Amino acid sequence: MMRNRTINFAKSDARPEDIKGTIGVSDRFADPKLKEAIEEQLRSEQPMASEQEEAGPAVSEVAGEASRGRREVDDVLTEIAGTAGRFMRIPRTKLMATPAAWNPFSQVSQEKKVLMADSIYRTGLQQPIVVRSIDEAGNMYQILAGNTRNEIYGVLYELTGDEKYASIEAKVYGYGELTDDQAREIASDTNYVQRAELSSRDKAYAVHTKVEMLKKNKVAAVLDRVAEQMNIQRSSVFYWNKVFSLIPEFYTYFDEGRIRLKTASRIASWPPAIQKALWERRDFLTDDLILKIPAKTPYDQIIPRFEELLDISTAPKKELGHIQSVDVQDRTYTIQAEVDRPDDSEVVVLCVPKGKMKALQRAYGDFLIK
Repeated sequence: MMRNRTINFAKSDARPEDIKGTIGVSDRFADPKLKEAIEEQLRSEQPMASEQEEAGPAVSEVAGEASRGRREVDDVLTEIAGTAGRFMRIPRTKLMATPAAWNPFSQVSQEKKVLMADSIYRTGLQQPIVVRSIDEAGNMYQILAGNTRNEIYGVLYELTGDEKYASIEAKVYGYGELTDDQAREIASDTNYVQRAELSSRDKAYAVHTKVEMLKKNKVAAVLDRVAEQMNIQRSSVFYWNKVFSLIPEFYTYFDEGRIRLKTASRIASWPPAIQKALWERRDFLTDDLILKIPAKTPYDQIIPRFEELLDISTAPKKELGHIQSVDVQDRTYTIQAEVDRPDDSEVVVLCVPKGKMKALQRAYGDFLIK
C-alpha cells in the first residue's frame, strides 16, 4: 500500500529562466483549469483508480478494443522501423510536437489527463514517449508518440519544481533512421493501439493511413495485411478506409450510434455534395434506406433514388388483415383471422426464432398479419 506523501508546490514562475518559453515547455496551457485540477488531485491522499497513459487500454473495454490494446507499442515500432528504438532520457527543452497533419486524433479529455498525471506523479511513467532526432547533433527531437505525456510532465514541473520532470524517458530513433512515411505511420499506429476510446474519425484516419502507407510501399494484399497488423477483420478495413471520406456531420451521427458502420461507409463512398444533401434529409435517413442504394449508383441518381425509397417507406400500408383470436390446447393452435389475401400469395403460419424476428419484419413486414 502506497504511503501518502506531502509535497511542497513551487510557484509556476519558479523554473529556471533558460527553460521558460522554449519548445517543449509552455508558459500557458490552453486550458488553465487543467493545472488546477492536477494540483488538486496531487494534494489528495488517495490515488485515482488507474493509469491510462495517452488514454491507454481500459479495464472496461469491449473485447474487440481489448484485442487492439494487446498489440504492444514495441511491436508497432519494430513492425514499421525494424527496431523499437533505443532508450534515452531527453530534456523536454529539446522536444517539438508531432506535426498537426500527422496527429488529427481527438484531444484527450481533461479527466484522463488528470488521471495520467496522478499516476505518473505517484508511480512514474509507465510508457516512454517515442521520438526521432531531426538533426545530426541531436539538438532537437520530434515527438511521434507521447504529446500528452510531455504536456503533463510540463504541468508537474510547474507544480513541483522537481527537476526529474524537466526531462522524460523516450524511445529514440537517430537522425535519418526513419523516413517521413515511417515516422507518420508510427504516429498514427501508436495512437491507435494506446487509446482506449477512439472516435469514428480517429479510427478511420488510423486505418486509412495504414492502407495508404502499404499501398505506397507496393505491399500485396493490402486489406489483408492491414487487418492482420491492426487486429481487425478484412471487411472492417474496407469499411473504415471508406469512412475516412465521411463529412464531419456524419462522423458525429455515427459516433452517436444513429447509423451503422456499413451505412457510414456507403455514404462516404459518395461525393461531399451528395453527403451534404443526405445530411439535410437526416431526419428520414435509416440504415435500410441507404443500403438499398448501391454504392456505384450514378451520382445524379442517388438523391432521386433516396426520395423514391422514402416515399415507398412512408406510404400508407394496406393492412392484409388481423388475427382475431388464438386458442392453444397442448400442441394444438386454433387461429381465427380475417385476411385480405393478395393474388399470387399464400397464407402460411411460421414459427420464427426470436433472434430472427426483426430481420423478418424488415424484409416482409408489409405481409405479416398480427
